Amino acid sequence: TLKGRIYVLRDERPQVTLNLHFQLVCCNWLAQNMLARRASKIDCSTLFIPIFVLGIFWLQVLAETPPRPKRCGEFCSFEHIEGYVGPLDTTKNLQDALNRLSYKREIVVAHHAQLDFVYQMVHRWQRFGYGHVLMVFPDHVLCHRLEGAFTKLGCGWYEDHNDMAWIVNQGGGCKGCTDKWLIHYTGARAVRMGYNVLVADADTMPLYDFYGMIHSPPYNNVTLFNQREGNFNVNGGMYYIQNAARDGPVAYVLYDHILKNVRWFEDVTALRRGIGLRGDDSSTGINDGFLCNDQFSLSDSVHGAITGRPQVFECVFWFHPRRPDWEKLHLTMYSKTGPEGGEGFGPYSTITVPVPEPLRRGAGGALQGQMVTAQLRIPHARGEWPSERGGYPFSLQLGPLAKHVMEIFREAGGDAAPFPDPWDTASAAAADAVPPEKFAYFPPWIANTHSLGPENNGNDGWYNDHLTGEVPAAISHLHAGLTSGDFTKIVHFAVEVPYGWDFDVALRVAPQTAPYLGTEVHGRVPPLLAIAPGVMHRGLTQGDFAAMMEGLMRLALVLNRAVVWPWVPCEAPFLRKAGATYDPVVSGHKIPWSDYIDTTAAIPNGPETISLKDGLRCLVASVDKLSCVRGGTRPGAPASAPRGLLPHEFDHWLATARKADTTHVDLDPTPKNTLQVRMFAGRRGKGRGDKANRRDLPGYCTAVERHKLQIMTEGG
Repeated sequence: TLKGRIYVLRDERPQVTLNLHFQLVCCNWLAQNMLARRASKIDCSTLFIPIFVLGIFWLQVLAETPPRPKRCGEFCSFEHIEGYVGPLDTTKNLQDALNRLSYKREIVVAHHAQLDFVYQMVHRWQRFGYGHVLMVFPDHVLCHRLEGAFTKLGCGWYEDHNDMAWIVNQGGGCKGCTDKWLIHYTGARAVRMGYNVLVADADTMPLYDFYGMIHSPPYNNVTLFNQREGNFNVNGGMYYIQNAARDGPVAYVLYDHILKNVRWFEDVTALRRGIGLRGDDSSTGINDGFLCNDQFSLSDSVHGAITGRPQVFECVFWFHPRRPDWEKLHLTMYSKTGPEGGEGFGPYSTITVPVPEPLRRGAGGALQGQMVTAQLRIPHARGEWPSERGGYPFSLQLGPLAKHVMEIFREAGGDAAPFPDPWDTASAAAADAVPPEKFAYFPPWIANTHSLGPENNGNDGWYNDHLTGEVPAAISHLHAGLTSGDFTKIVHFAVEVPYGWDFDVALRVAPQTAPYLGTEVHGRVPPLLAIAPGVMHRGLTQGDFAAMMEGLMRLALVLNRAVVWPWVPCEAPFLRKAGATYDPVVSGHKIPWSDYIDTTAAIPNGPETISLKDGLRCLVASVDKLSCVRGGTRPGAPASAPRGLLPHEFDHWLATARKADTTHVDLDPTPKNTLQVRMFAGRRGKGRGDKANRRDLPGYCTAVERHKLQIMTEGG
C-alpha cells in the first residue's frame, strides 16, 4: 500500500541505474490525501465539477486569447450572413441555404463525420472572418449538436435517403466516402446554380485574403483550381470554382463526377465486363453498389475534360489489378495530348506568374513562380469505345437514381442548356461548341499542403507568422506528410499550427465533457500524474527519456492515475536531426526547424511570444498513439478509459483551472502533492539515439501492459 511512505519503484530485471531523481506531481486537489488512502480507491468524481464550471467561463477565456490580424480583406463575411440549418435535398432547399449563407456569390462547402473536426473547422473559419461555410451531413444529428454553440451556423443535411441511397447506403469499396460525396454533390449543384464554390476538407485553415488573391490577375482567369495529388491527379478535398458557365466545361466536370458513380452504383455490370471480371469475382472492389474513390473519380473527370475524351482510368486502375497494358494505353494517350504532348508532359502549360507580395514565403521569397494550367472542354467519345480501354462502361438503361440526379442538375441550371451526352454520337457538335475554360493546380502560395511546402512547410515552423512576419499561404490543407500517429491531424493542429485547435470552443459545444483525446469518450478528467516542471531538461538523452516514461507509466498503474506526457526541450540531443551541425543550445532556435530538429520524431510547439530566445518545447511524436492516451490504468479497463493527457491538453487544463480561480486547488508542485521517486533504466541510450528508436518510444505505452499484474501485486 501507499500509506504514509514513499513508494520506490523497482524493476528486478538486469539494468543500469540512472542516478536520477525526479518529481511526480499528482495534479488535482484530491491528491493531497493520496498517501492517506489506498490509491486504487481514490474517488475523483468531484473532478467533473470544475470541468463543467470552467465550461461556463468560456467567453472570458476566449476573450483573452490574442487575435490574429484581420486578413479576410473584402470578404469578411461573418457579419453579413444570416446562417442556415436545414435540409438540402431540393433545389429550393439549397437555394434557401445559399441565400442565407453565401457572400458575394461565394460559398465554402465542407464536411467531416467526426464532431470535433466539424466544430473546430467552423470556429477556425469564422474566427478568421469567413462565415459563408456550409457543413454537409447525411442527417440532422451533427447539425443539431452544433446549433446552440454558434451564433451563426451553416449546416445542412439530406432527408430523402431513397434518392441519396447511392451515398448513404453505399456498401462498395469506397472507404469514408459518405461525407465526401455529399460535398461533391452539393458543391456541383451550387456551381450549376451560378455560385463560386470552394470545396474543402475539415483539415483546412484560411491564413490570408484568399479571395483577394484569387480574384486578381492572373489568377482570376482560371475557372477551376485544384490542389495537386501526386503526379497529375487532383485532390478531392481542396478545389475552387469561380465564374464557371452554368453549362460550361467545369460545371460539366462536376456533373460527370457525380453521374457516372450513380450509374455504377445502380449497375456496375458493364464496367466489370469491360475490364475482364467474370461471375462472382469480388477481388477488386468493383462490385454491386460500387462507388469510385472520390479523388480518383474527380481526377478522371478533369482528365477527360483536358484530353477531350471521357476517362475512367483512375477509377479502374486503383481498384482493378494493375495491368501494365491498361496503364500504358491510358498514360500514353494522356502524356501525348495537348500543347506539350511532344515532350511527353501532356496537355499542360507551365506559365510564370507574379507572386503576391504578402505570400512570397510560399515561393521561397521569389517575386515570380510557376503555375501549371490546361484548357478544359466538354469531352466526347465520338462513338469510339475501344475495348482495350474498357469499352462502354455503363448500362444502356438509366436507373431511377441516375434519372433523379439528371433532373436535379437540369432544374439547378434554370434556363442553361442541358449538358451534351459524351456517349451520344449525335451530341459531338454541341460539345465542341461549348467555349473552353481554364484549369490550374493551386500554386503553393495560394493553397498548399501543410507539410509538403517545401518553401512554406508547416513542420518547419513557417505557420508561426508571429515569429517570422511572413504568411506561408492563403489557405493551408494539413492533408499529408505529417508525423505518424493515431491522432495526427488533431495533434498537429493543436501543437504546431497557431490558432489551429481550440479547447475552449470544445467546452462550449459540449460543456459537460473534457475535450481531450484520452477523455472525450469518458467525459471527465481523471486523477493525473505529471512530471514536475524542470525535470525535462535540454541535456536529456533517449535513454533518460525512455526510462522516465516507462517509470511514469508504471507508477501511474500503481496509483491508478492517468499520466501527463511531458513537453521536452527541443534542444534535447535525441531530438536532433542526424548530421545537423547547427546547435540551438549555442545559437538559439530558428526557423526552419528541420535544419536541426528531426521533425519526424518531434513536433515543435511555436511559442506565443514573439521571440524564440526563451527556448522551444517539443512534443515527442511517438506519444501520439491510441495506447498512450486510452486503455485505462487498471487491468480490464475499457478501451475508451483514459490513460494519458498530451502536454498541450494538460496546459489547457491548468490554465482553465487558474482562470476559474479555484484557490483551494494545488495547481503547482507542493510537498503535499509531490513524490520523490528514484527511477531505473533498462538501458542507457546514447546522446542522439538512432532514428528508429526515437520513433518507437511509445513501446512503453503498450509494453507496460505486460507488467500490469506484476505491478499491481507488488504495489498493493
